[in-house]
Amino acid sequence: MRCVRTSFGIPTLFSWGGAVVGTAVLALLAMAVLLAPGAAQARDECGALSSGAATCSDAAYASGIRYDVANGWNDGIAGDVALTVTGGSSTSIASSTTTGWGSGVVVRTAPQGTGVMTSRTVALTVGSGSNAVAITQATGTITGGNDNIGILVFQHGKLADATTVTLGSGVTIGTSATPMKNFGVFLGAWELANTGAQTLTSAATIHSTNYGLYADSRGAGNVEVTNSGSITTAATGGNAGNKSGIFFRDWSGTPGGGRTADSTATFTNSGTITVSADAGRGIEVHAAGLGLYKTVNSGTVSASGAGSGHGVMVIARLHTGAAGTTAVEIENSGRI
Repeated sequence: MRCVRTSFGIPTLFSWGGAVVGTAVLALLAMAVLLAPGAAQARDECGALSSGAATCSDAAYASGIRYDVANGWNDGIAGDVALTVTGGSSTSIASSTTTGWGSGVVVRTAPQGTGVMTSRTVALTVGSGSNAVAITQATGTITGGNDNIGILVFQHGKLADATTVTLGSGVTIGTSATPMKNFGVFLGAWELANTGAQTLTSAATIHSTNYGLYADSRGAGNVEVTNSGSITTAATGGNAGNKSGIFFRDWSGTPGGGRTADSTATFTNSGTITVSADAGRGIEVHAAGLGLYKTVNSGTVSASGAGSGHGVMVIARLHTGAAGTTAVEIENSGRI
């Protein structure tokens, strides 16, 4: 095992057993649609979130499971979300064919403006324990940016609004023959003022044409992405150049906002990640704020193909504090 720590700034390449590592460099039985409190609700198949929680039964969902509204970015779920897709022998979810939010499981909180900030934690569990949940790509081509994703979560909270997504070991997203045309899982925390933790834990089997697990953070809270499952990113399909098993983009480096020196972002893999594409990356981290960015691999990471493929790649950029206050660590005891 080798641990590498760098303060910030100088592009460096490392190699573990020939692997290259660089630093500096998510029957129409359920479309669940919720509006803000007081507004009409429609097709909330898994139950309304008026009490903050809903459970989806063991059934087939031919057009996704959506806790969202259809009128753009100016609306969404106004309160807490605790949604559980328990899973079982009958649980199958085909991604919705609604362009713009045409994905498998969608949860989106409403944006918050001045004077309307309320707590809005998000807790999504898919596949309790080892219960089976099969999320598949619907037929046809959907071209919106939030389409063709297995699980899609947007958190717009501006307080200490935590987001937790947990995928059990019985969950499959896409198939080897028909991977998701976009991401496997997308988790976004979209407000700089949000100090809540962002946690994504997956034991799922994921097949996608772009990123497997994607976390996008604009907030100041701690981030933890943990994978113990199997992620396969296809060599063909999807967007050229967007091929990573685990991907993290940190937007918190905007001057005047974002992470503090005591914040942490940790990415842990003990599973199998296979990326077979030109310039593919097994684990890719874009570090843009203060605090510690740590990647730990004890699993198997394969990033094959021509060009500049990387087993683990970390890019440190947009530093907002004094020299030495951002740190990157990479620990490897697995196979790359």
